[in-house]
Amino acid sequence: MRTELPEFKRCCFCVPLRYGLLTWGYLKLLSTCLLLLTYIGALYVTVRRVVSDPIAVYYYEEITVFSIVIVVLTIDASLTTVFIVGGHQKNSKLLRVFYIYGIVILVLLFIMLSIMIVPMLFEDSFTPSHIKMYIIDMSGILIEILLQIYFLLLLRSEIVKLNANCEFRFVNNAAQGECVMKYKDNLDDKAVDEELKKEIFVSIS
Repeated sequence: MRTELPEFKRCCFCVPLRYGLLTWGYLKLLSTCLLLLTYIGALYVTVRRVVSDPIAVYYYEEITVFSIVIVVLTIDASLTTVFIVGGHQKNSKLLRVFYIYGIVILVLLFIMLSIMIVPMLFEDSFTPSHIKMYIIDMSGILIEILLQIYFLLLLRSEIVKLNANCEFRFVNNAAQGECVMKYKDNLDDKAVDEELKKEIFVSIS
């Protein structure tokens, strides 16, 4: 049994689809850049502490974590920029690159949610405060998953629309080319005029 994914015409049911996606892209890029600058500043401060106090071994773990986060945020900012450029140029290939990236992020979010759920199923020593903390964390990840799914559906709808418009223009141009060749080779001038008038009348009606 085949189930088709829904297609959306508007973002949040009120904003035109492409403009809504571009707005989301700019907000995401802005937040990612701010977060990236924050981690770069934290890495700089930590490195200075290590230089001033080489014995502080625990700072090396922070440097490793900060470095990984900075790399991930840099990749995310780069692909978000690709998405924004693709949205402005109406380039379905660039949008598809970010679409695949979004699917990867969605899979990682599901893995994170599963990792958080498993300990709660097999651990009996959780206190009420621990359970509350886990519920809050899982709720945040679940909301992120739902938002990611909604965004991917919007992005897929835009890609489908762009591909459909390109295919329509291609078929229309090919059909016009075939009509000209047919009339030129097989009909005389008078017949061509009569047939062209018929074709124009049919096209208008």
